[in-house]
Amino acid sequence: MKRLLLSVAIGLGAVASTSAMAATPAFSAQKVAQVKLPDLSFKQVMRAFYNGQMTRVFVNDEDIESLPYIGLGYGEDGEQTVAVMHPIVGYLNSTGEPRYLVIIEKLKIYEDSRSLVSGHAMGADADLYTFKRLKTGQYQLVSKSGPNLQLSGSWGRIQLDASSLKTGLQPIGKNLVGSIFSNGYVSTGVVETWWEVLHLPEDDYINSYVLGDAGSSNGGNYEETSPLYYDYESTYQVIPDGNKYYPIKLTYKGERPTDDYERIESVNHSVIKKFNPVKKEYY
Repeated sequence: MKRLLLSVAIGLGAVASTSAMAATPAFSAQKVAQVKLPDLSFKQVMRAFYNGQMTRVFVNDEDIESLPYIGLGYGEDGEQTVAVMHPIVGYLNSTGEPRYLVIIEKLKIYEDSRSLVSGHAMGADADLYTFKRLKTGQYQLVSKSGPNLQLSGSWGRIQLDASSLKTGLQPIGKNLVGSIFSNGYVSTGVVETWWEVLHLPEDDYINSYVLGDAGSSNGGNYEETSPLYYDYESTYQVIPDGNKYYPIKLTYKGERPTDDYERIESVNHSVIKKFNPVKKEYY
């Protein structure tokens, strides 16, 4: 079950954008740098990347209404796409220069009720952009997400927030900064979590990758005194080894069921995860 969860961490209540098999055009830093904005307001960002798509929209959802949003037209099913801009995440790149991450979430609402189209196994799409500020005061595009971006999500939204990203921001490779953060969901009294890594390169597309199991607990079903109770968690440690992508050590502690769920055993061990740049995954 655990292996299945991690292999489809973008699908079981961890849903992601589903264009991974599509051909990706080569990344061009020179072409990307041609995009310059006077500021990073919702107005300027949307005009720069979504001209010709924007429409007026009314939304019946407090969380969405608390953020800047606008319609992006209707799909074949009659549902309307809504673009929502999350708070900008500021960070320092590998040379200590300020960068700004813009997250545009693209979710769906029902045409009649104007409420969010949601479900346990339903996520949303998103576009990510990073900028730097020029001496002129303008903001120049540094990188963006490609068509194969995969972000976990559930209940109609992506599971990516500014607070989690800021906490996990750090060097994750030579000349590469990224963020390590946890995601998860609760189902039938069991909490399942996993680690993800957001890569923020300046010579390639932005993308997010599943790193590995972060922990689990069935405390919603059993008391700690029950022989069937289990609860374990993991911590991570980035190992700077001078390579383009640093290995990441995951250390597990607690009580964990075996893969066949026949036994519950105490765990206190570590595994090393490395990034495969060809397959674009941690193994």
